[in-house]
Amino acid sequence: MIIKQLINKSEAWEDFKNFCLRSKPYKAFYIGSRHMREQAIKRCFDQFCEGCEVYECENVYVFTAEQRFYNHIQFLFGGDKDTNLSKIKKFYLIMDNIRSKNGKYFKSEIRRTFKVDFYKKWIDRYDKRAIILNNEDQTVLWYNCIKMKTLKIVATNKVSRHLQNKIVSYDKLDFECGSSPCISYLKIEEDMYIFDAKTVEYNGDHSLISGLISDDKSFVAAITLEFRPQ
Repeated sequence: MIIKQLINKSEAWEDFKNFCLRSKPYKAFYIGSRHMREQAIKRCFDQFCEGCEVYECENVYVFTAEQRFYNHIQFLFGGDKDTNLSKIKKFYLIMDNIRSKNGKYFKSEIRRTFKVDFYKKWIDRYDKRAIILNNEDQTVLWYNCIKMKTLKIVATNKVSRHLQNKIVSYDKLDFECGSSPCISYLKIEEDMYIFDAKTVEYNGDHSLISGLISDDKSFVAAITLEFRPQ
């Protein structure tokens, strides 16, 4: 498969327009007349093109901007003739190509307003490198390879210090800003814990997720989990 960085970004326009008319990721893309929708799509396309590099692999596209510590994906989509697994394979090829040049991991946010839950389930089912932090920005991070759904405990307090450097496995990691708890279930060795994530911090080649961990008895403590795209 050939990966291209589009010098003439307008080459992606027709595929971008058709995808947006079909998938309707944003509200402006499914209200009003077709002419109004196409105008809204064109404004969005121009905005992405202005701030991003555009990569293409057989009708799969990634709009990304290199930041200080990571590659920020603004938009990605594939053609309707590809299978879901084929789209994911091409996404990975593009991401690996970019990473081979700058060594940075990938970060994005779920910005769509239409069928958001369906889209998140699609990511969880097909994109085995992605981890979704259900925070205010709906942050998505990508591992460098097929994820094992593991994180490492890199900071503890006095109560939780016996967990330092332990490997944590999870099914789904939830994160939410504000006072409302957002609970995940973590497994450390053979024991199950509840984790209430509070903050996420991006630090170059890794990210840190801090919160409170507890069991079903009396243990409650603070820990920090490390996401490292390896």
